Amino acid sequence: MISVIIPVYNTAKFLFTCIKSIIDQTYQDLEIILVNDASTDNSIQICNTFREKDNRIVLIDKQQNEGVEKARYDGILTATRNYICFVDSDDWLEKDTLKRMYEKAVETDADYVEVGMQRVLDRHKIIKKKVHSTIKGLITQPQLFDSYYISFFGVNILSVNIWGKLYKSSILQNPPQPIGLAMGEDLYFNLEIFPHLQKIYIDDYIGYNYRFGGMTTQYNKNLLPNLKVLYSIKKRKIEKYKYDKASEYIRIELKNILISDIKQRILFKYGSKEDVINQINQELTDPVWNDIHQIKDPNIIASPIVQTIINKDTNTLYALCQSDTKKYYPQWLLKNVISKILNII
Repeated sequence: MISVIIPVYNTAKFLFTCIKSIIDQTYQDLEIILVNDASTDNSIQICNTFREKDNRIVLIDKQQNEGVEKARYDGILTATRNYICFVDSDDWLEKDTLKRMYEKAVETDADYVEVGMQRVLDRHKIIKKKVHSTIKGLITQPQLFDSYYISFFGVNILSVNIWGKLYKSSILQNPPQPIGLAMGEDLYFNLEIFPHLQKIYIDDYIGYNYRFGGMTTQYNKNLLPNLKVLYSIKKRKIEKYKYDKASEYIRIELKNILISDIKQRILFKYGSKEDVINQINQELTDPVWNDIHQIKDPNIIASPIVQTIINKDTNTLYALCQSDTKKYYPQWLLKNVISKILNII
């Protein structure tokens, strides 16, 4: 009754644990779809070893890397069961997770059932932190849309992840088309499907283990362009659904995206000071940044850093971001060292 979709890309050191946790579920009526996204390590050998031993496994072996968004999409198109669950290939499930979600899905007729997750920091699964949603139980329309769609516009209420959830296959008959996102793909997925849901169920059972990676150590070139794409999508959704209450939140998010990008460039020394300032100058020619003028919160709009964006005072903007980055650097450095130690021991 359940198709489990696992996109796989260069996660050989964790893949055995992931697949084994699905095979060993107390709920056994499964179709396990492994989507190998042209891995360059020995992930495909691990997939083939499992496939030879378990006829529930379907392997999609892609010859070209197209990203997790497309891998999940291909998995959805392949799935044949009544429910779909996504699991990332470096994560794993508790043994009763699928049974628990399936029983709740049947009991409530929810479009998706979500379980709690546990963040795991080290490779030995010792350092863990349980994460419970503040919202529990059944949520139905019209409250579902009116009060909770805003979760995907910068308000932290519902989880934006698509893993840790069991979806009715019927709501994914026309899944969101991949648009080439390297980050924010889960958020995009939710923006597209959430308006079509009738009810969801959130369980407090901790069933998903999320392997939290080490500290970021290099500039993320996808951050700014991908989140600008998502900003445009959010604007269209607000207009389509007359969801005006989300407008202020996405403008504040937009401001934070630019500042975060500049700070990353400085922190990871992605170009000289002159290079970064020139990049800021070029970026601020994009009309999208004019939306920041519309922020209504007087404290935010009057802040020095927002004023520098509005006035396109890139030298001062750089200086303010550099000052904040210097304050954060010792903390980042310490966390990075601890992260490396945990990956070694």
